[in-house]
Amino acid sequence: MLIGKGFNKKCEKILSEAAEISDYESGYKISVEELNKNLDFGRKEIRYYFEYMSDQKLIELTTIGGPFLYGHITLTDKGIAKIKAIQKSSK
Repeated sequence: MLIGKGFNKKCEKILSEAAEISDYESGYKISVEELNKNLDFGRKEIRYYFEYMSDQKLIELTTIGGPFLYGHITLTDKGIAKIKAIQKSSK
């Protein structure tokens, strides 16, 4: 599957917001509803990003349910490392 730059940028936004909420702690349960407050993605759109990031082992989909299909996610160690690298390179 080819993933465009816009898709990757949106995944980076999700990772960044999740890292802020979890204080860069892997395994911390993050409410998808809370996560999406500042991001304002549609239900289907955010689901596609989550599934892609889950396949890449950047996040784990921990609970199902709620308005976004997934209720909670957690960042993995790989996801934390990825967002730290992105933030470091953008400085």
